[in-house]
Amino acid sequence: MATTSEQPTADRKAELTESLTEIRARVEAAGSISSTPTLVAVSKYKPASDILACHELGQLDFGENYVQELEDKARIIP
Repeated sequence: MATTSEQPTADRKAELTESLTEIRARVEAAGSISSTPTLVAVSKYKPASDILACHELGQLDFGENYVQELEDKARIIP
């Protein structure tokens, strides 16, 4: 998998925005007054550009299976 800091295309960013908005709504609906669930985005097999785009949309928690992948991707996230 290539880990690049290139920006996603406008279409890809729109797709990510739509997906993230839908998932956030579902997570919020599943929560309760006494607890607030945390959405952890699984970044396994996703390019760094997707992760950066999601980060720019306010997603701050990501899960990665491999340390090397985490280290590579962490370099591009502010």
